[in-house]
Amino acid sequence: MAFDVEGFDRTVPLPPELKIAHIRKAIEYIERETSALIEVYFEQANVFSGLVGIFGVRALHSLSPYKNHKHPDVAQQRFPDMSLGGRLNPPSKQALESKGTTRPWTLQSHYNHEGWYIVWRHLVDPAKIIKAGKSVVIWRVDVAFLGENDWKYEGKHVKAGAGELIPLA
Repeated sequence: MAFDVEGFDRTVPLPPELKIAHIRKAIEYIERETSALIEVYFEQANVFSGLVGIFGVRALHSLSPYKNHKHPDVAQQRFPDMSLGGRLNPPSKQALESKGTTRPWTLQSHYNHEGWYIVWRHLVDPAKIIKAGKSVVIWRVDVAFLGENDWKYEGKHVKAGAGELIPLA
């Protein structure tokens, strides 16, 4: 991998018109804003990861040409979270989903829609020593275009027929 001095691999394809500068500023925003919410992490880590994804959407909406879906029920319940210019029914190449996770490799989803995914991989550091002064650290951001066939279904033990989709690669 060819990382620059800031740790970005500039060879990774990005969604149309999304720039590393947008991602860099979004990281700063997510780390700052979610630090006041770390008690949620200790109560329910998966909810905190959802908040990281939401703050990613807020940041990119403000900083980039990707805008929140105009219909809140779609943005909250369906794909995508955002689209280039806020288009209502964007082509998959202009659809962007924001996900937060503590997992180093896997990504969970409840659907297998084709489109761009930005994954904010984070950790909580109450001592603020990993990244000076930060209690939430975005330690890696993955950006990928995933198609329907890039996902695999993994069933849950809790309830028959319920499960998650995990990217294959």
